[in-house]
Amino acid sequence: MSVRTIRTGGLAGVLAAGLFVIAAILDTVAPIDVVYDSSTEVLYLSASSLAFLAVVVTVTGMRALLARTGRQTRLATVGAWLVIAGYGMAALLNGVSLALGERSFVPVRLAFAVLMLIGSVILGVVVLRSRVLPWWCGILLIIAFPLGHFTNSLFASAENVLMALLWGSVGAGLLASTTASARVPAAESARVG
Repeated sequence: MSVRTIRTGGLAGVLAAGLFVIAAILDTVAPIDVVYDSSTEVLYLSASSLAFLAVVVTVTGMRALLARTGRQTRLATVGAWLVIAGYGMAALLNGVSLALGERSFVPVRLAFAVLMLIGSVILGVVVLRSRVLPWWCGILLIIAFPLGHFTNSLFASAENVLMALLWGSVGAGLLASTTASARVPAAESARVG
């Protein structure tokens, strides 16, 4: 996989972070209800759906980085596919809920949340072991999703804030890895010349 895929994943991670922040602000300004009957709720669902899709692209960038560094393992592939399936289906279910005008398919959402959790933990362990991204990206992959769920009792948009921190950090790490890999060939050619 190419550096372009990694860079695109990094940009998508930063985009996801921004969208999660927007969702957090919208949820704080006008808390989201079960029935979606206001423009704020529509904006919230749209922002979170786009954030979920950006996460899918970010995880694709992570897979490309792991493959490029030779650290792509079966475990990393399983973790990535679980995260992609979880966030992709969450985006799809948000779209369906938006079309129906109410929160729907809650049991199905919970099943995909479990996929997101398991996949994120696996990817977090892979990141910590492979050291392809900063260590805090691995820690955030492991703790952000479950911690966000429990901190929502403190304030409603805590999970969105933690998701913004997680995917923004991963995106920045992916972008930094492409910058570092671009400098290495230039430094090697300077030594040869």
